[in-house]
Amino acid sequence: MSDVIVIARAKAQSGREEEIQRALTETAEASRREAGCVSYSVLRADDGTFMTFERWKSHLDVDQHMSTPHVQLLLQTIVPLLDGPPDIKVMKEV
Repeated sequence: MSDVIVIARAKAQSGREEEIQRALTETAEASRREAGCVSYSVLRADDGTFMTFERWKSHLDVDQHMSTPHVQLLLQTIVPLLDGPPDIKVMKEV
């Protein structure tokens, strides 16, 4: 079975970039300790767009990850700071 890849993209409201970066970085650190996490990267563009690139061993691992307290806290924290809803895609390599 190949890894499951999650790519999430969101744009920060102007002036909120540092808050979002801090929240994403803290969540990435906690997520990397999850059993099913293969890798978890946080990316930032100059225009305030953030992306996470995550590799998980299975869809079950992704589902469990999304229900963890650190992910729930992340969503509560950053959604009000975003310039629109996040775009989250769950994919597989081909």
